[in-house]
Amino acid sequence: MADFDGFAEDGRLSPEETPTYEVVGGMPVGDMIASIASYDEFRQCVAEIRSIWLDSMDTEPQHPEEALIARGREIGLKDRDIYRMVGDMHSRGDRPASLEESQRANHAGFTGFVSSASFVAAYSPPHYVVDGVVISGKILTLTGKTGHGKTITAIKLAIDVAAGRFFCGRKCRKGHVAFVAAENPDNVRMQFMAQCEDMGLDPGSLDISWHEGAFSLANASPTIREELAWYPETTLVIFDSLQALFDGDDSNSNNQMLRTAIAFRDLVKSHANKPAGIILSHPIKNATKSDLTPYGGGALLNELDGNLTQWNEGGIAELHHQGKFRGAPFDPITLELAVIESDSVRDLENEKLRMTVVRPMGEQRRAEVATDAMKRRILILTAIRDKPGIIQAELVGATGISKSSVARYVTELTQAKAIKSRGGKLKLTPEGEKWFD
Repeated sequence: MADFDGFAEDGRLSPEETPTYEVVGGMPVGDMIASIASYDEFRQCVAEIRSIWLDSMDTEPQHPEEALIARGREIGLKDRDIYRMVGDMHSRGDRPASLEESQRANHAGFTGFVSSASFVAAYSPPHYVVDGVVISGKILTLTGKTGHGKTITAIKLAIDVAAGRFFCGRKCRKGHVAFVAAENPDNVRMQFMAQCEDMGLDPGSLDISWHEGAFSLANASPTIREELAWYPETTLVIFDSLQALFDGDDSNSNNQMLRTAIAFRDLVKSHANKPAGIILSHPIKNATKSDLTPYGGGALLNELDGNLTQWNEGGIAELHHQGKFRGAPFDPITLELAVIESDSVRDLENEKLRMTVVRPMGEQRRAEVATDAMKRRILILTAIRDKPGIIQAELVGATGISKSSVARYVTELTQAKAIKSRGGKLKLTPEGEKWFD
C-alpha cells in the first residue's frame, strides 16, 4: 500500500485562519507555525516527527528522543518546542489505540447509580447529517454486492451533503465531505462526474476533498486526523472500502477487524465537528438480500454503530439497514440506478460513455421500471422457450438486451428456478412455463 498523502482539495484553511486545534499534546497550530519558516515545512515536520516516533515504538520504545531532537533542529525548530513535542508524545503516545487500550477505555469503572431524573437529563438529541438515516459522530458500514450501486449511492450522499440538498426527500446538513477513494479511484472519478452532470451541478464547485488509492490505515491515522483538522466544517467522511483499507492478513480475525474498526472510529471521534463516517463494504461471497453484513470478523459490526445495505433488482435499488442500527429505524429508501450517455465522461475518441447514476424514485416511476424489468425477463424466457439450448451470449442478439443485463436476468431467473443450465445451454423449467400462463 502507498502512504496516505493528504486530501486533494484547495479549500482548506490558510495558516492565518487556522483554529487552535491541538496537533500534539497541548501545542496549538498557531504557536508551532511561529517557530517554523513556512506552513508547508510545518506540516512536513509534524508528519516526519510523527513517523519517527511511530517507527521508534517498535524498535527503541524507551529512547526515541535523540532522533526527534536531531530532526527538529535540522529544520530550525527551537529547543523548547522540540522538548515540548517530545514530552507531549511521551504522555499521549500519538498513535492509534491498541486493542487492549481501547478495551480499557470502554470499561472506565463503576461510577455510581444516578436518579431517573439525572439519567433522563443527560439525553442529547441526535444531530442528523442525513435526516432520519445518518447521525453526526456515528460510523456506519454500507454493504452491497458488486454492481448493486453502493459506490454511486455514496457519491450521491457526498454531493447532497456538500451542497446542502435533499437525499431522496431527506434533508442533508450542509458541510464539508472527505471521500477516501481507496478501491478504484479512476472509476469513482468517472462516477462523480457523471452523477454531477445528471444533477446539473459543477463538480469542481462542491466542498468535497478526495484521496486516491489505498494506504495503511493504522500508520496513516495521525496524518489523516491532522489533515481533517484543516477542514473544521467536515460533516461526513466516506471510506471506499473496508476491504481496500484493511491492514491485517486475516479478515475473519475478530481481533484484526476490531483494531480496524477502532482506527475508523478514532478518526471521526477526534474531529471537533464530530462528522459521520460511512465505510463501504463487500458482503460474504454469494450473499443474498438477507446476508448483507460486512465480510469479515463480527467484531467490526459490534464496534461500529450500524450497517446500511443496498440491494438492486432490475435497476431498482433499496437502501435500508440490517444486522445492527443505532438510531431510529427507517423505511427502505428506493433508488433508481439509471444509465445515461455522459457528455462529461468520454473516451479518447471523444465518444460518450454509458455511466450509471442514481436517482430518487417515486411510486409511479418504480412501477414503470418494474414493468420494464418484467418485460425484459419475459423476452429472455421467450427466447429460451423458442430455442431450447440457447446459450447466454446468443440471448443478447435475440432480445436486444445488453450483455450485463442478460447476465443479471439469467442469474435471477435461475435462482427463481424458472430456467436451468446444463453445460451452458439454457432451458425452461416447469416453473418457467408458468410465466406464460
